[in-house]
Amino acid sequence: MSTQSERVARWREHVERWRRSGQTQAAYSAEHGVSSKSLGYWIRRSRHESAREVDSVLTLVAARPVGVTAPRQAGEVLSLCSPSGWCLQFGALPPASWLAEVLAHGAT
Repeated sequence: MSTQSERVARWREHVERWRRSGQTQAAYSAEHGVSSKSLGYWIRRSRHESAREVDSVLTLVAARPVGVTAPRQAGEVLSLCSPSGWCLQFGALPPASWLAEVLAHGAT
């Protein structure tokens, strides 16, 4: 009889193999002799865990606006990117109050 951690590891391996296979869940399940409902559950669980990991990587903090002393060169782009992949690009510096409001709403 397998332990819970062995069962979790086995299903994570099935999920990874299914992702690499390019097959539908039903086709993969039939080929590997596993329940398609169980495979679907573990795929959803994997997605939920991945989303939770991404949420824990990005932490918004309160910041006070500071003055910019060095002039920006024409054509420069200011980019603000997160580890999860989203990116904001500005052709001109936005007002600090607006940026603070955007960050405050993202923290809720």
